[in-house]
Amino acid sequence: MPDSAPLAGNNAATLALLAFGELTAFERMATNATTAVHMDDKVTLARLASLSFANFEELSQHISRLGQDAVELCQHFEPTFTVLAERTRPRDWHESLMKGFVFDGIMNDFYRTAVDELSEPGYSLAITILDDTRATEYVRNRLTADVAADSQLASRLALWGRKLVAETLGRARNLLTDPFLGIDEDLVVASIPAVTANHSKRMSALGLVA
Repeated sequence: MPDSAPLAGNNAATLALLAFGELTAFERMATNATTAVHMDDKVTLARLASLSFANFEELSQHISRLGQDAVELCQHFEPTFTVLAERTRPRDWHESLMKGFVFDGIMNDFYRTAVDELSEPGYSLAITILDDTRATEYVRNRLTADVAADSQLASRLALWGRKLVAETLGRARNLLTDPFLGIDEDLVVASIPAVTANHSKRMSALGLVA
């Protein structure tokens, strides 16, 4: 979308950012489902991917009711997501799971700052989506078990996690302070310490040092 495009308004633009996040989560988990070795992982990841796409559809419908087009709005955010994807290409299935765990965790914390400015019913829809922890719980349980059984994997994922957090924090800040969203930059900056602390807690839950 060109820089000269008019602002879509905070509600529609913020929901579109959340929708694009759900779309990328769908793509990642669907890919992980196809490359999983065990059938139970394939089925679980496929179900989680379908939930993310359903979230995308629901957000898109709400954006339409606001008089905006979700796909058009999502195009504004695509370049930043694309750069992040290119700079954080996982080498295997475990690294892809870790990428989702780190990226979605950090972005969801930032999204909460953004959606605080939404009016109803968009706010409740966004919070319901952000409060759904099924994907996070699956990845946390899956990685925790594998990390505990393989010290080399643990070391590798800890290093990978540090790269992911550095890349994600920078891109997330750029996204959330984009004038397209109309969010106060001071609010975004003020949320960074809490976002970082939450990431450290999530890594500790895996048995890894952030």
